[in-house]
Formats: sequence, C-alpha cells, structure tokens
Amino acid sequence: MRILSLLILTLIAGKMMFAQTMEAYVYDELTKLPLQDVNILKSDSTIGCYTDVNGYFTLEIGEGDTLLVSHIGYLSKEYVNDPLLNKFVIYLKKSPTMLNTVQVSITKNHLSNYSQLASISFLPERQIQENVSRSMAEAMMGTTGVWMQKTNHGGGSPFVRGLTGNYTLLLIDGIRMNNSTYRYGPNQYFNTISPFSVKSVEVLRGAGSTLYGSDAIGGTINVNTKNPYLNQDKKIYGSLGGQFMSHGMEYTGNFELAGSFEKFAFITNASIREFGDIFAGGDLGYERPSGYGEKDFLFKALWKVSNNSKLTLNYQWLRQDEVPRYDKVAQKNYEYYNFTLQQRQLAYLRYDKEWLNGPVKNFQLTASMQQSNEERDTKKNDSHVNKNERDDVTTFGLNAQLDANIFRKIEMISGIDLYYDWINSSRKTEDTQTGEEVIYSRGLYPDGSNALTAAIYNTYLYDLNHWTFQLGWRYNYTSNRAEDDIFNDLNLSSSSFVWNAGINYQLKKTRIYTSINTAFRAPNINDISSLGDFDYGIEVPAADLKPETSTNFEVGQKTATSSLNFNTSLFYTKISNLIDRIPTSYNGDSLINGSRIYTKANVGEAFVAGVELELEKKIATMFSLRGSMTYTYGQNLTKNEPFRRIPPLFGDLSLSFNNNNYFIIIQMLVAGKQDRLSSGDIDDHRIPDGGTPGWFVTNIKSGIDWKSVSLKLAFNNIFNEDYRYHGSGVDGLGRHLAASFRYHF
Repeated sequence: MRILSLLILTLIAGKMMFAQTMEAYVYDELTKLPLQDVNILKSDSTIGCYTDVNGYFTLEIGEGDTLLVSHIGYLSKEYVNDPLLNKFVIYLKKSPTMLNTVQVSITKNHLSNYSQLASISFLPERQIQENVSRSMAEAMMGTTGVWMQKTNHGGGSPFVRGLTGNYTLLLIDGIRMNNSTYRYGPNQYFNTISPFSVKSVEVLRGAGSTLYGSDAIGGTINVNTKNPYLNQDKKIYGSLGGQFMSHGMEYTGNFELAGSFEKFAFITNASIREFGDIFAGGDLGYERPSGYGEKDFLFKALWKVSNNSKLTLNYQWLRQDEVPRYDKVAQKNYEYYNFTLQQRQLAYLRYDKEWLNGPVKNFQLTASMQQSNEERDTKKNDSHVNKNERDDVTTFGLNAQLDANIFRKIEMISGIDLYYDWINSSRKTEDTQTGEEVIYSRGLYPDGSNALTAAIYNTYLYDLNHWTFQLGWRYNYTSNRAEDDIFNDLNLSSSSFVWNAGINYQLKKTRIYTSINTAFRAPNINDISSLGDFDYGIEVPAADLKPETSTNFEVGQKTATSSLNFNTSLFYTKISNLIDRIPTSYNGDSLINGSRIYTKANVGEAFVAGVELELEKKIATMFSLRGSMTYTYGQNLTKNEPFRRIPPLFGDLSLSFNNNNYFIIIQMLVAGKQDRLSSGDIDDHRIPDGGTPGWFVTNIKSGIDWKSVSLKLAFNNIFNEDYRYHGSGVDGLGRHLAASFRYHF
C-alpha cells in the first residue's frame, strides 16, 4: 500500500513538474497599467490566449516552455517558464516604431523588416482603426510609397512605384486576387476588402515576381485577415460597433464574434454599410451620384490536428450594389454609369505543419476558390438604350510551399503555384422605350474563356556574420483560351523565367542592401480578347502578344535604434515589351460609331525611377514623429514622353501622443503638382487641363479605450482643402468628422 501511495504521489509530482497552470498579468512597463488583448503564444505550438481587461491570463505550460508575449505597439518578449512561480507580472516596453521591428511574411522568410533585402511598408490593424477608415483604399492613404487613386467612390487602385492595375499584384492571405481579367490602369478591386476583417497589410515595394509570379512589376500588396487563436481556457468573446461620417457619407454597423478552445478556434465578422454621396472640399459640395451600399462577411476557423500541425478554413464575402461612376455622369454625357454589382468571394482550406528538429522547418498546402462578379449598366443622355454587361470569374488555386535548411545555414523556400480561371461574360442591350432586348454572342470577353497558370520557384537565404545573401528564381507558364464567332481563335500561351539576387550588410545599427529583381506580366484574357468601349475609344482583340518584362535595381539602407528608425531606397525599373493600345482598323474601318478603334501590341520600352524616405523618431516618452516622402519619375522611351499616370511627389508627416488608453495624432498629407503628362494623361478626362494641382491636407485623430468601450474620432481636412489625388475621378472629402464606437464583450 505504501509503495502504491508513493507511486501515485510520484506520478502527481511528475505531472506537476511537466505541466502547471500559469497565472500572470501583463502591464505597460512605463505606466504600470494593464494591457488588454495581449497575444500569449507557446513558441513551439499554436496554443495560446489573450489577456483580459485587467491584463490577466491563465495558460497550461510545462517546465522550461517558452512563451512569446506580443502586442501591437510594444516590443515582443519571450518568457521561459519558472516552475517556482505560478503568478507574476510581465512588463512590455512600448515599441518606438513599427517600421523595422515588425516581422513580415510577404517575403516568406519571416525576418523582421530591418533584416529584409527589400523595401516593405506595413499597415497594422491599430492604424486602420485610428484612421476610422471607410475603405481599405482610404486606410492605405499615407502608407509609405503607396499612392491611392480613386476613379469612383467605390473604387481604389494602389500605385506602387508609379505602377497600378495589372502591374501591381494584390494578395489576400497570400492568395492572388489578380485574375486573368485584371486590366491595365486603375481598377476598383482593392475596394472589395473590408477594413473590419483586416489584421495587417504588407507592401513589398519593387518587383516580386520570383515569389508570386505575373503582375508583380511595381510591387506586391498582401492583406492579412484576422486570425483566431487556440486557448486552453474556453472563451467566447466579441464586439459590437458602428462607424459614422458627417454629411451623411457613412453609416456602418459591425458585429464580431470569436471563440477560443484547446483544439478549435474561430472568428466571424459581419457588416452592413451605407455610403452617401461624396461631400468634397472647398466650394465643390456634394458630388452626385457617388454613394452606394455594401455588405461583408468573414469566417475563419482553426483546428489543431496535432502539436505541430493545424488546419485553417476561411470564407470571405463582400457585395456592393449600385456603385456609380460620378466622372462619367459629370463629364462624359452619361445619364448613369453604374456597377450594378461588385462582389468578391474567397474560400480556402490551408494545412500547416512545423518541425522543431531537422532540416525541414514547415510545410504549407492551400486549396482555394475565388469568385469575382461584376455587372455594369450604362446609358447615355442622348440615347434610350441601356447596355448591360456582366463578367463572372471563378478562380481555383492550389499552392504548396516548403521551408527547409540546407547545408545547415542556408534557408531554402520552395513552392508550386497553380491557378485556373473560368470566365462567363455576357452583353445585352434594352430599349428603355420599347422594352426590346438584344442579346449578343459574347460580352467584354468571349463566354467560356479560361486561363491556366503553373509555376515552380525557389529562393535561398544565407547569413554569414554581418552579411546576408539572397538568391531566387521562378519558372512560370500561362495558357489563355478565348474563342468566339467574331474573332475565332484567340488562344495564347507564354512562359517566363525570372530571378532575383540581393546582398545585405549590417554596420552597427544600420543595414545597407542592394538587389536586382527581374519580373514579368503575362498577357491575360483582358489583353487578348477585350471587345468594347474604354475612355477614349473602342478596343478590339489582339492575340499576338509577348510577356512584358522588367528589371529592377535597388539600393537602400535601414537604421534602427532605440529612438530612431530611418529607411531610404533608390530604385530604377526598366520595362520592356511594353503592351499599349495602338490605332487599328476593323473590317477596313478605323472608326465605329464615330469612335477610334484600338488594339493592344508590344510597342516599346519605358522606365520608372525614384526615391523613398521613411522616418520615425521618438521625441519624448509618449510622443513620436513619423514621416515619409516618395518621388517617382517615369518616361516612355519609345514615345519620348512621360510614362502614363505617374504620381506626383507625395508624403505625410504625423505627430503622435500615445499612452496606454488614449491617443491623439496630428497628420499632414501633401502632394505636389503633377504636370508631367503623357498624351494619354492629356486625353484623360479625370486629369484637369495642365495637370493636377498640388495640395496640403491636415487631419486630427484621437481615441480612448475605457474598460470594454473604444471610441475613436477623426476630424479630417480641417481647412476644407479642395483637392484630388492625381488620376482620380472624384475629389477628396471636404471637412468632415468620422467616428467609430465599439463595445467589447
């Protein structure tokens, strides 16, 4: 009996040695106030939890286990469990900046921004909330190196290093948004991402084709949506909130619910939104019609399969109805020009597995399905015919990635990407007086068109003392199939091989890097098969196209101290086999109904060069200064004229006061005059004669967190500046107040 009792006591003691319930509090190191929603995560697993309003958490942990304690705006801390302590306080120190200390995932090597051999902008959830952002397009305004053009209130097309549209790649959780119908020039698709579902945004400025394939010539933008976290303490939590803007420009209701359990976690977020017409600055007043309605939904679930593997299921849906193009009504003689429907859906299942020992670090497999639905209704003032067009693009994706160490010190990331697009496109007209309908044999694209992309890539990273070396390559194959009764066979296949190389040297608190990146844009369904109107003519298909290619040279430096972060970069991008519209004829005629006929062709070369500066300075305990500046110069070498749609000199400067529960920010956004115009810019009705004037806008933002309540206010354009982002079809918002309220439970 004694032996049995001793054995039981030994087992109990052994269990206590290897596992205990930890109780702890997390406080601000300076103010000694508790921190809510701090992420506590066991470093070798997906098990973790969050602190409550008192900074308190409990977690089952073994002796010697390491916890990673992280919170937005604070330096992360690792804590190694001490079995002699079961209740204690962890203090976090405020981070002087997010510029260089944040760990980024867009380069797939998960180094800090400071260690990357590239220029990367980072937009955290905290900043999106501080901006009281109406849309992701508006949330990105002020992000270093990103110029946000808006053709209409329901649009938003980011320019990175002077390029946009299908020259800039958009990702959601690492999955391509760009499909085979993405067009050259500004588009509205970035606006189909709800700011309420976003955890962070990463912008890789410069060529990213080695990692992500076609379209990543100017840059790559990856939007990371919110994640659920596993928690040994079963917990259901969420929030209920609203967002409003003066002059009737926004009414939003939002609901979020999440659950954390030992082996399962989920998060769901839903919004109903109504946007009124723009109230512009100066004496412009309301720009009608420009308002529309929106609904969005996000659900993400996480299952722990084993101690080192997990499954993630995600579904996103956003729908916008009756989104007008104000510029077409105001300037192009349209009675209405509406995106009757803008809708995006994304579903994916992702498997992740990690290894603690051995050369293989992790493996990820993602299967996805994405659908884009766009319907347009247009009617001119001098016509009684309504034209209806609809394009539905369904994309299936399969991505596999392996991260391993070879020869011990070389990190190798290998991957395979497969994407397949299926396109349904239709066009019909209706006489609004007689009701007579005409259904055409094809829409903007041939109905049933499809595109296949297949790629394999490798990238290598090697650290040697103060030096870091990077090398990568990618082979990409694209096949487009588009056939109709009018133009018959429009099929086109192409392949591309790209590579990149970079060197990074650390000198005390500064890293100096240089890199060469090649990139490409494969001709897509939009390039080869478009048939219809555009801003200054009518486009007919062109099936004989080659991929556009580019070479990007970059040199930069990143400095990080306890009170200063300062980044600079100089870049030069040469683009060859440039695809552009050229005049042509159809059936012997150069005009259709008085409009000039164009087609696409590889017609030339161009370059874009520039400089980017980024600064954050801690000037007192709770005060910091942040600023950025971007200058871009583009030239079409073949036409010997400025490259089209190049943004002006632009930047921002912010002075912030931030303690644990309250913040106030004074922000200034500035843009110079842009009068370096291409012939296409001069013909663009969205750009004023002589170019777009420069402007200076001042905003004040503030917020307070008290117990379970968060309140944020933004007083924007306080001097009521009349301004417009270069190339936009709508003007900037006039003086207005934006407010958000959220109750956490």
